[in-house]
Amino acid sequence: MADGSYSLLPLLKKISTNLPAVTADDITDAIARISQNQCSPVQAGALLTAMHYTGLDMKAEIIAGAAQAMRRAGLQIHRLQLHPLAAGDKKGTYEGGLVDIVGTGGDGHDTYNVSTTAAIVASGCGIRICKHGARASTSASGSADILTSLGASLVSITSPVVSSFYSAPGHPASSFCFLFAPVYHPAMAHIAPIRRDLGCRTIFNVLGPLINPVDYSHPSGLEARILGVGKHGLGPVYAETLRLLGVKKALVVCGEEQLDEISPEGYTNCWSLVGEEIQEFKIHPTETFGLPTHPLKEVAGGKGPAENAEILKRLLGGKMQVGEPIMDFVLGNAAALIAVSGAVEGESQVGADGVVRGTLWKNAVQRALYGIHSGESWRCWERFVEVSKEADAAQRPL
Repeated sequence: MADGSYSLLPLLKKISTNLPAVTADDITDAIARISQNQCSPVQAGALLTAMHYTGLDMKAEIIAGAAQAMRRAGLQIHRLQLHPLAAGDKKGTYEGGLVDIVGTGGDGHDTYNVSTTAAIVASGCGIRICKHGARASTSASGSADILTSLGASLVSITSPVVSSFYSAPGHPASSFCFLFAPVYHPAMAHIAPIRRDLGCRTIFNVLGPLINPVDYSHPSGLEARILGVGKHGLGPVYAETLRLLGVKKALVVCGEEQLDEISPEGYTNCWSLVGEEIQEFKIHPTETFGLPTHPLKEVAGGKGPAENAEILKRLLGGKMQVGEPIMDFVLGNAAALIAVSGAVEGESQVGADGVVRGTLWKNAVQRALYGIHSGESWRCWERFVEVSKEADAAQRPL
């Protein structure tokens, strides 16, 4: 229960009477107080709502400061070590670091869990995926919901388990791991009910993808990432936020339908961050990946995690074909992650129309298909489930 020892009323009054005077430090301090459970749920909800409707949660310096506050409050993965790729495993520019793909949520489309599935597909393609996520707050099925339905014990994937998983001799070039946000961010336990009651996008939708524990547990952080946003105006802001946080390799995406994934229907607006440079371009299912297009209504998820889990099992089991809407939806997102990570080679060029094309992207689709049809993506998932169950058994009282 919140102790209510810190009042947000002065900040709420400042927002309502003198919005231009609100600083990044004001919001950073407030987020830190909320994360420490020092504020009443009513005042915390009022602040999150005010930030949403005034656009404060759309400012790069405010988002970066709030992310730093949440990172400081999070639990670290101690002694996280990564083995370099063996010479025979190295492809393209990918160095063997950890990679994530995640959307902010709150886009209102309630599509199938594509980023979760794309992450598992990519894990079988010579990439080490370490996805960070939680249960659904504004949709029918979040990443943690579908993975739990598939048999993983996510709460058992604690800091020592993750450290042991990655530091074990011979850790493969292809692997999957999932970090359950409440385990590493206990503050989310009392923030989650507030977010659910509000039912709209808040700054915590924006912060979630920025607080993967790898980023504050390892000097290099994540090697690469794709972050989806459900509002076009947030794309360049998010890219700048990542730059302020020191990220060197990322792709921010927003489907033209205001979708926080790479769209299967039409164009997706992209902001690529490489080093310090941000480049804007568009991705298209057919023009970029050579895949058919599909209306969003054809990639809706099931009614809940169990139905989505069955869809995922069918896809990873090689029982879906190119041309099926959800298969193509997943392939586009997985291929983008493979390309952005640098785990495949090929040429890439942005045309005069602003659309990116080239063999890089189509080779990445073939690589994703290999991960599925070779069974490697499913094996990476099974290895993770086995690790989670062993950890769960070890953590149970005798």
